[in-house]
Amino acid sequence: MDSDVRADVGLGRRSPTARTRVVVADRNVITRVGIRSILERNAGMAVVAEATSYEAALDAVDEHGPDVLIIDLDLGDDTTRGLKLCEEITDRFPATKILVLANTLSEMIVIEALRRGANGYLCKDDVKADELGKGVRAVQEGDTVLGRGVGSLIAHGLGSTRGSAERLTTREIEVIKAVGQGLSNKQIAQELFISESTVKFHLQNTSKKLNAKRRAEIVHKATAAGLI
Repeated sequence: MDSDVRADVGLGRRSPTARTRVVVADRNVITRVGIRSILERNAGMAVVAEATSYEAALDAVDEHGPDVLIIDLDLGDDTTRGLKLCEEITDRFPATKILVLANTLSEMIVIEALRRGANGYLCKDDVKADELGKGVRAVQEGDTVLGRGVGSLIAHGLGSTRGSAERLTTREIEVIKAVGQGLSNKQIAQELFISESTVKFHLQNTSKKLNAKRRAEIVHKATAAGLI
C-alpha cells in the first residue's frame, strides 16, 4: 500500500498511517456521521474529511489524497454535476477510487457513473454495515462493487438497449452522434446535408427504438449500446 500513497500529499495530513483513507461527500450530516462510525470500526480505515458540496468534495480529494471517495451524486440536486465530478476526479486524481452511495437506483445514472470513472455503486437502503466496509476495501484494491440489484439492472438495461439499437440505421446513428456533440437540429441538417424535418424524423424514430424521450437520453442509450 505504501507505494501507492500520493507523493504530493504530506504525511502531516490527517491519519497518514491509515491503510484506507476515505473522504465522505454527502449533504446529510446524519448520513455522514453514520458512514464514519461504520467505517472506523474497521482497523486501519479512517475518514479524513467530509464534504457537503461538489466543490468541497473536489477540494477534499485534492487536499487529503484519499484512497476512496464515497459520494452521493445528488449533493446539490444536480446529478449531472455529480457525474461530471466523478469524471474530473478520475482524470485529475486517478489514485482515488470512487464509490457512489445513492438514495435511489437508476439504470441510466448507474451506467453513466461507471462510464465516468466510478468504481462502485451501492444504495443506502440496501447496503449493510459490513458490506460498506468491504465495498470500500474492494474498490481500493481495484475491484468493481455493485450493490444488490445493480448488476442485474445494468445487464437488463444494456440488453434491451442493444436489442433495439441493432435496428438503428446508419443515418440515425449519424444524427445521434451529432446530437451528442451538442448540435442543434439546424446544425445537424447543415452538417449532414439534409433538411431539418428529416433530422426530426430520424430523432423521432430513434426515440421510439431506444424508448428514450429526451435528446440526452437518446445519446446515453446509444452510448451504452456501444454505437457512439
